Amino acid sequence: MDIFKGRKAMKHVRICADANGGSYIAEGSWPLKKGNFTPPSPSGYSVTDTLCATGVLMMHHPAGYRDEWHCAPAPVLGTVLTGAVRIQTSDGDSRVLSPGDQFAAADLTGKGHKMEGVDGTAYDLMLVVLAARPDTPFGGGVK
Repeated sequence: MDIFKGRKAMKHVRICADANGGSYIAEGSWPLKKGNFTPPSPSGYSVTDTLCATGVLMMHHPAGYRDEWHCAPAPVLGTVLTGAVRIQTSDGDSRVLSPGDQFAAADLTGKGHKMEGVDGTAYDLMLVVLAARPDTPFGGGVK
């Protein structure tokens, strides 16, 4: 049985800092491998490597809320729970993320990024603060 069914990675949007103090969006992916996370559950699922985290928080943004430019305070893995959110980087690129979409904020220096609900709607995020150092592959490096 092919547990991957053609899927070898889990995609996410990565927000990165560049060497000039700006930010950009890159497409990222977490490699998947055969799962053995919950024995004695049957096999047939796939997992990523475990990422070390220091905390988890839920964040609610009311309708009409608009971020200012900011950097991630630490490497953060985010998941959109409700609503649709637009993430914009200083190079002018943006992505619209919907419930279930993931993003990795690794722009720890420079101008950073900003977020807003699409059409001014409310949105909720779950943020996992990661223990990864900025110079690891998660950190996105410097472009």
